[in-house]
Amino acid sequence: MESDQYSTGAPISPGQPSSLNRVLRTWLPIALFSVLWLDLIRQLSYMWESNEQYAFGWFVPILALGLLWKRWLDRPAPASSLQPPPVNQSRTTQRRLLVVVLLAALILLPARVIHEVNQDWALFSWLLTLAVVAFSLYAVFLLGGWPWVRHFAFPICFILVAVRWPYRIENSLTYRLMGVVATLTVEFLGWLGVPAVQHGNVIEVATGTLGVDEACSGIRSFQSSLMAALFLGELYRLRVWARAGLVFGGLALAFGLNVTRTLILSWQADKSGLSVIDKWHDPAGFTITIACFVVLWGVAVLVRKRWGQSMEDGTSKMEKPQSSPRSSILHPPSSSHRPLTTVPQFQFSAFSFQHCRRYLVAVGCWSLLCIGVTEVWYRAHEHNQSPTVAWWAQFPTNSPGAREIPISKLARSKLNYDHASTLSWEEPDGSKWSAYCFRWNAGVATSRMSARDHRPEYCLGGSGYNCQADLGVRYLSAHGLELPFRTYIFERSEVVLYVFHCLWEDGAAKQKGFGTSKYLDRLETVLEGKRRLGQQTLEIIVSGYPDIETAEAAVRQRLPSLIQFGTAPDKITSLDQPGER
Repeated sequence: MESDQYSTGAPISPGQPSSLNRVLRTWLPIALFSVLWLDLIRQLSYMWESNEQYAFGWFVPILALGLLWKRWLDRPAPASSLQPPPVNQSRTTQRRLLVVVLLAALILLPARVIHEVNQDWALFSWLLTLAVVAFSLYAVFLLGGWPWVRHFAFPICFILVAVRWPYRIENSLTYRLMGVVATLTVEFLGWLGVPAVQHGNVIEVATGTLGVDEACSGIRSFQSSLMAALFLGELYRLRVWARAGLVFGGLALAFGLNVTRTLILSWQADKSGLSVIDKWHDPAGFTITIACFVVLWGVAVLVRKRWGQSMEDGTSKMEKPQSSPRSSILHPPSSSHRPLTTVPQFQFSAFSFQHCRRYLVAVGCWSLLCIGVTEVWYRAHEHNQSPTVAWWAQFPTNSPGAREIPISKLARSKLNYDHASTLSWEEPDGSKWSAYCFRWNAGVATSRMSARDHRPEYCLGGSGYNCQADLGVRYLSAHGLELPFRTYIFERSEVVLYVFHCLWEDGAAKQKGFGTSKYLDRLETVLEGKRRLGQQTLEIIVSGYPDIETAEAAVRQRLPSLIQFGTAPDKITSLDQPGER
């Protein structure tokens, strides 16, 4: 088998096979293999669409293609035209690589099925992406050996920058940086004579409070800055240490620009009111992103002049035998004098593309099979879903102090809900209540992701409240419905909040809310074949009670009057009004 890889073969003459045969033999395997990448991009795009932190991911495949083309123009000669490795070494390498490819194939099917309804689960996003990368690198190895793998590895692996980071790393880094940004902003505002107080990631000025996630969600440009630095380092073929410097410089630049942005928005909010946040948030974010990229680009150009690897340096190291028929897998011997910058003609010689053709077809068919199995699994379960129990919130708008809780345009874009109802009021016993009800319609691939991203730990945690206790799920009754409320205790500056958060999923045989283990819950959803179901949340926040038991008793008593049973939320007029009426 190893000898086939290094054996010679006569180039395929364009005139010998028919046009249809040439298309089938060359482009059909490539088209089948491309299904693997197209499906991966589709799966990752759900995160790019629903989470602005990863919106830069839309550009990554395009940039990767550009880098791949640039690498193609100065590709080295394939390994088959060089001195073949010893037979024993070749066999050992082949076996190891085949083990990796088989492992990737085994991972692809379960990862594809699980990721279909867990697009925000970083573990399976990475497994799915790494499997596709492994398949691609092995295809390159079959075409040109290790010289080609080393040459094309970066453009192929570049897609990894668009995969969601593991939650613990992402959450820890994001909130720590937000806290540092808030601290520096308050300090600088004091130098400017603007009184401000920090509450966690919230800055309080004379006109109100604003969160760093609102005034400076550009903190998330760290990942886009990382992507830009890696892209520019590869574009100009900078040396390793120069690329590392560009990455760290880009991260530092993004942090400094975000502090500046937060300072300006906070200063404007103090002078003109909080309404300026919605007005200037997006323009400021775009300005920072563009400024960061332009500065990095300028630095990369300057660095390239002194420490870059020029195109000529790269081509001088290429081995281009003139007399051997194995010298190129792309050009017939008669055209070997043409420069590599010409448009490549895909005329693969038999020794290089024969095995790769079969491999591309096999991987492409396996990818189609994985997609088909995924569709069959979920469609088979869609016919067995339980009927949806319709309900919606009915808040006491006539209660003392009742008012709608405004939801900013930025918060709406993050939550991405279809319907919403909010209200804060006071009860006769003096307690203060706030309630939020959100609805994500069925049929949307990202509805489950958006609903699960709306949690008290994220919202209240970013507002400076500390979670004192997570008491798990408690079922509260209303009109015969058992609603799963996860219960929390939050505290900030001696203010104690008792939070009851319910997640309701259409068509679920048993409502579990957020459950006790998010990983087991995710796997159970896969086994039950739930996909693109409608989601609904009801969050009740109360204060003024001495303990959680008293607060829970009050919520149990009040809950039936807050639920409008039998009303389909999808038929309620879309509530675009919170914060905009």
